[in-house]
Amino acid sequence: MTFEFTEINGHRLRYRLGGEGPLVVFAHGLMGNIEQVTPEGLDLAPVHERVRLLTYDARGHGHSSGPEHSGEYTWESLGRDMSGFIDHAGADSAIVGGASMGAATALWMAVEQPERVSALAILMPPPLGGPDFQTTEEKNAIAALEMISMAVVASGIEQTLAFAKNLPGFAATPEEAADKANWLRGQNALTLRYAIPGLVKSPFHHPDDYARIQAPTIVVAHEGDALHPARAARLLAEKIPNCELVIAPQANYWTDHPEAFIAEMLRWQASL
Repeated sequence: MTFEFTEINGHRLRYRLGGEGPLVVFAHGLMGNIEQVTPEGLDLAPVHERVRLLTYDARGHGHSSGPEHSGEYTWESLGRDMSGFIDHAGADSAIVGGASMGAATALWMAVEQPERVSALAILMPPPLGGPDFQTTEEKNAIAALEMISMAVVASGIEQTLAFAKNLPGFAATPEEAADKANWLRGQNALTLRYAIPGLVKSPFHHPDDYARIQAPTIVVAHEGDALHPARAARLLAEKIPNCELVIAPQANYWTDHPEAFIAEMLRWQASL
């Protein structure tokens, strides 16, 4: 399956569309891309037999273009891009979802454009609710993201890497440190300079707003991750009327076991 490009809201965005059935639009996380949510070697045949899956590089990420101003990276702008892909696929509505940043994007759509959301799939939601609801650990994790962005702007990528390697928890082994350094070097410059500061400052909906979501919803999360806290997943399950919650006991479970996430999604989609 090949990648294609299309213009959405004035930006050239890369996407991939395949399969048969109801449309699913699924978005990746901050500093991610299409390959993050559909890694190489992952068997998507069972998915494509059931749904038409559209994944894409968000504005300023991966191989997509984007604005050179942090104020144009908000949950609303990302949500309108996601809505634009529903139009591009020739549909009126879709099952929408995403991981982390993509989860918040889909939540914006479900609250603000509910007529376009037939069902909602949320993977590893970010620290929803804003400062009044976020824990100290969550606030520190967000601050670390901001520090990386500020360091790139001030000193460039190599100086940033020298700084980041000294942060607690950056890497457990030299091999992991080298992998993370290569990953950071491979980032779209727009992500580091504009998307991170823009989205960190963009407010989430108030938790009570999620009670307006009527679409059938599944929230999949894991424990032990301040940037994707189980607290946020439980908040959604508490507020959204028709919501199923699945929480794995250890951090990174779903990224380490993407086939398990696909199995959960197919089980849930079959129940719709």
